[in-house]
Amino acid sequence: EAARIMTGAPIPRGADAVVPMEQTDQPWRSGENAALPAYVTIRGSVKPGAYIRPAGEDIQAGQVVLTAGAVLTPAEIGVLAALGVPAIPVIRRPRVVIISTGDELTEVGEPLSPGKIYDANGYSLYALSVVCGAEAIRLPIARDNLDDTRARFREAVEYRPDVILSSAGVSVGTFDVVKTVLNEMGEIGFWKVNLRPGKPLAYGQISGIPFFGLPGNPVSAMVTFELFVRPALLKLGGRPDDRQSLRVIAGEAIQSDGRRSYLRAILRRDGDQWVANLTGTQSSGALTSMILADALVIIPEGITTVAAGTALEARLLRPLR
Repeated sequence: EAARIMTGAPIPRGADAVVPMEQTDQPWRSGENAALPAYVTIRGSVKPGAYIRPAGEDIQAGQVVLTAGAVLTPAEIGVLAALGVPAIPVIRRPRVVIISTGDELTEVGEPLSPGKIYDANGYSLYALSVVCGAEAIRLPIARDNLDDTRARFREAVEYRPDVILSSAGVSVGTFDVVKTVLNEMGEIGFWKVNLRPGKPLAYGQISGIPFFGLPGNPVSAMVTFELFVRPALLKLGGRPDDRQSLRVIAGEAIQSDGRRSYLRAILRRDGDQWVANLTGTQSSGALTSMILADALVIIPEGITTVAAGTALEARLLRPLR
């Protein structure tokens, strides 16, 4: 016995296989309203279960489809629609405003004058924030004077962000004015941390908004973002921190200055262990080292010399190949 059925329709009672029209003597363009023939010739053998998708093949009753903290990509949205779910509670993306400070900075795309550099930090911090799921807003460069810096921070507050980020202007230089503005508009929680790179890291609040003042050196800005800002943005967005740590073996002797240090390293597999070699110079200005680095190798506080072969902890920056 046979019955005509459309793609995706429930299987008639008693049927245990489906045969495509192309494998029969019936014209496949006849349509669902065409008269049913008395007999159908099937070309080839038919196995039970052919072309049948059993109920529950994709999602079973009671199955957890999405967990709290899941990011809604087109796939997740499609599954929700397939289940007939019209709405779910969500956490909005955190909003971040980014301010680069310094008279030496030039906007990307403009001619570069002697003694000037392009604003790398503004763009790297923007990109890092977006990767964390944030809505990022990059303001024009704040120059090294109180009026301009004050105006930029007031503009940042007007966006009503969840976090304000700045780079540079938080060390002890003559022209570092961020501290003055922060004292005027908010309060300082701390002004430096005992780690390398990234000692001049500030945290506080401006008009009640959390503020991170990151160092001006590009690598220091990225590393302190990784260690301090990234976990905060993920928490605000309801997302888990998926960074992994693993034990590695130092592939070379390493010198440190006694501070807790996070050194850029390339990892390679050697049998059942991972070996870490530094990317080269650990200068805070060597931004290309962040392209090479698989991980940040951690040198504990108080240690100045690490012998090759020493076991260390590493914080992965990306999945290992």
